[in-house]
Amino acid sequence: MSKKKVALVTGGASGLGRTIVEEFLKLDYNVVFTYLNSEKKAQEVVDKYSDSVYAIKADAVNYEESSSVIKKAIKKFGEIDVLVNNAASARDGSIGTITYDDWDYTIKNVLYSCFNYTNEITRHFIKNKKGKIINIGSINGLRGREGSVSYCSAKAAIIGLTKTIAKELGAYEITANVVAPGFINTAAQANTNQLIKKMVLEECAIKRLTEPLEVANLVVFLASEKANNITGQVYQIDCGQYM
Repeated sequence: MSKKKVALVTGGASGLGRTIVEEFLKLDYNVVFTYLNSEKKAQEVVDKYSDSVYAIKADAVNYEESSSVIKKAIKKFGEIDVLVNNAASARDGSIGTITYDDWDYTIKNVLYSCFNYTNEITRHFIKNKKGKIINIGSINGLRGREGSVSYCSAKAAIIGLTKTIAKELGAYEITANVVAPGFINTAAQANTNQLIKKMVLEECAIKRLTEPLEVANLVVFLASEKANNITGQVYQIDCGQYM
């Protein structure tokens, strides 16, 4: 019997992250995921999947905590095959009015959180001469969006980071890609202003919202051996919201 692969997903207790975690588990991966404030939701996942899942409370902005998560994951399951950088949080605004604190918070919680895990896991992947890095971006990192200067900037930077590491790590059979969703129909979006939803649907070629499972399906494909030669790419998954 072949050894189970191991995926590490940051911000995996709720929303898109939880869907990604559950899809990996359905494919018989062992999964480590991090959470910060969603302890109850994290425990629900652990209770449901038992020994195949390991939840760790950690702040993705903190480099030392990120390093500790990777060490704990390897100690628990002996390996990490896939890293999914999903954890992110934003306080946004427009240029000229956004505060420095909100800018700083968003850059750290979107970009630094991605860098921290990627930088720390690289040595492990190079040693093993294999690994998959999948960074959750956004179509707004490609096009920009009014009133969202910090978030769009951070997501755009993730694209630059991903393309660079794809070039640097390809010689070791390590791939790095960005999955860039549009507006996702998560539970957290249930209270989103209906006018905003209407504007989103007007942008979409397919007149509905993207479901979390659709994004998760793309993530697990890029993590699979079927995608071994795909690297440095940005995949928009948005019902044609941005073309």
